[in-house]
Amino acid sequence: MKNIIYLYKSLFCILLLLSTSCQLTEDLDEYEPLYSLPGETAISNQTSAELALTGMYASLRQTSLGGFPHYTIVPSTLSGLDTGGLFSTGVEDRGFQSNNPDPTGTKTRAIYTNLYTLINRANWVIEGTEKLVSSDFVNPERQLEIIGEAKAMRATGHFYLLRLYGQFYDLTSEYGVVLNLVPAKDANPRPRNTVAETYTAILDDLEDAIVEAPNATNKYYASSVYAKGLKAKVLLYQGDYSQAALVAEDVINNSGSNFGLMPTFGELFQHDGANDYLNTLESLFNTYSDLDEGIGSGNFWDGIFANTSDTYYELGENGTMTINGQVIKHDATRIPYMQLGTPFNSSFNGNFKYKQRQGINLYETHYHLRMAEIYLIYAEAEARRNTEVTIEALNALNAIRLRAGATTTGADGFETYPTTISYPEFLEAVRIEKLMELATEMGEDFYDMVRYEILVTPTPSGEDFKVSMVNPTATNPDKFIIPIPETSIIAGQGIVKQNPSYEQ
Repeated sequence: MKNIIYLYKSLFCILLLLSTSCQLTEDLDEYEPLYSLPGETAISNQTSAELALTGMYASLRQTSLGGFPHYTIVPSTLSGLDTGGLFSTGVEDRGFQSNNPDPTGTKTRAIYTNLYTLINRANWVIEGTEKLVSSDFVNPERQLEIIGEAKAMRATGHFYLLRLYGQFYDLTSEYGVVLNLVPAKDANPRPRNTVAETYTAILDDLEDAIVEAPNATNKYYASSVYAKGLKAKVLLYQGDYSQAALVAEDVINNSGSNFGLMPTFGELFQHDGANDYLNTLESLFNTYSDLDEGIGSGNFWDGIFANTSDTYYELGENGTMTINGQVIKHDATRIPYMQLGTPFNSSFNGNFKYKQRQGINLYETHYHLRMAEIYLIYAEAEARRNTEVTIEALNALNAIRLRAGATTTGADGFETYPTTISYPEFLEAVRIEKLMELATEMGEDFYDMVRYEILVTPTPSGEDFKVSMVNPTATNPDKFIIPIPETSIIAGQGIVKQNPSYEQ
């Protein structure tokens, strides 16, 4: 709805009450008191609750310190997909590029702070809205919907933190993240929760959001469908493949006419006002933006702060898998589309997903989750739970290839995968398909690589997959995650433990 444009312009006063300093420099999980009396009374009716909710979503937009979109770039830098842009030449950038992140880096801190800002704003929305009564709402059902949306975003924030700063791949690890489940009202540091505790909190929030959040809304608001889709993704990361497959299948089959695959890959990224880019059929959730957006992902991924690697394009254009003598290319249509993005500097590869044209206003957004990824989550989970390639898993994988223009003739080239594909071949095909489909969106390329190594995933050649097979600098498993910012460790007075191999 168009009113959100005006809501963003009305945020100044409410954000003074519901968040910390606009510079976002607080160290330990945005713990500085939020002017407690005004913060606790700012939500008094439906209008103020909606404003607070809008302020929560604003955390996903770019800040002066770049929490977003740096969150989407850093994992792809660790994987080697991003090779650095015109301004990515500092010590911190070189650390990401060599898989040796710097605990004192500004991007490391900005992402960490920005995600806790999202979580803390969600907490204020939940606490404030729960205190109201139904008569405070024009539509009494809206009270639970607002709470459900906030819980979906709190789960999103904790999941993003866990993937980047916690050992998300080890359910027995003590290195989860600090869970914030109530608004921060004091400066008392708290220890990190375990990975298992973090997953439990995320899934609890998602279960509530599936019930409470609205079924269908503008795609820049969280819905019950997004919560269910994120649950499938979290379950995949957690290693619960049976449940991940069941939930993903439910999302694919039962989400209603507002959710599905777009007819073509290119239609997802038509950056113009004529196309409802923010409400595309395929999106489960994306970040809001308007036509007056000054800077965003395009400026970052178009050669300024990030640069899509030549290796990625070469893999898509020339990479193949041979199955029973049939040579199947990894891609043919998405790679050329990506290369249409002309960068500011001709020595860098462009990226049409976030293309910028000077003098033309374009929508800028991040797809946090879209239906193509749900199909690929289902394909992997269905295969892993059976330790074999089922027809259902194969059909899900091939659905995304067919949408990308693959044919089913059985000849060599950009074809669908045949039923004779082996289990190791299938798992590798899913990983590469996600890379081709989701490259530069939310860092899935790196997180998949980490999961595949930790899961001791067999490759078609018979070796177990290693992250270093893709990025030779990624040899230390401790550095598959980045460090907690040093400022937060210091502010935590020794209570918040640093990740292994980053201790001073």
